[in-house]
Amino acid sequence: MVIMALLLLVGHFAPWVAHKTAVLTLSGHDLAVFTHFTPGAGIFLNQWFYLPLWAAALIGALLADRSKSVINRILVAMGCAIIASLGMPGYPQVLSAYRSSDYQLQFFITLAVIVAVFALIMARAGQHARLRWGLTLAILITAIIPLGGYLAVKPAIEQLYNESVGIGFGWWLTLAACLTGVIVLGSMRTHSADIH
Repeated sequence: MVIMALLLLVGHFAPWVAHKTAVLTLSGHDLAVFTHFTPGAGIFLNQWFYLPLWAAALIGALLADRSKSVINRILVAMGCAIIASLGMPGYPQVLSAYRSSDYQLQFFITLAVIVAVFALIMARAGQHARLRWGLTLAILITAIIPLGGYLAVKPAIEQLYNESVGIGFGWWLTLAACLTGVIVLGSMRTHSADIH
């Protein structure tokens, strides 16, 4: 699960829109902002490009249970909360995001993920096999969504750029994270079956 979280985090900030011009290359994080204002990209909510980032934070919260030290778990929770907070709207939008229809969803989902990080760590959710399996499945499903989303908005980006764009390294890293998640889920299922 550590590898899955790292791949999601790095993949989010690595290029998703591959273009020969560096300025036109966009990461998953950039896409969340860029597609907000891209004509034709409204078929996929721009906020969903933050899903791998939020998923990485939640996986980190599940992994925090491996530490017996309360201080270590608190430090991990703070780190995961910082990762999740990267999904907050930028300045100055964050100042009025709670009432702005353009940024409300992003703002409240980010807050919910931060609260969930602390709740998962306090509840020691990672120690309960079935709960951990279910949460990992849910996290995996959310991480997959932007992969299809990029393919859906790619034609709108190409129309805006007036040329074709490729699938960047960040997209492939996110796909690798999802495939890793499938393997993790399979091993968790097998391990829990062995225990019973």
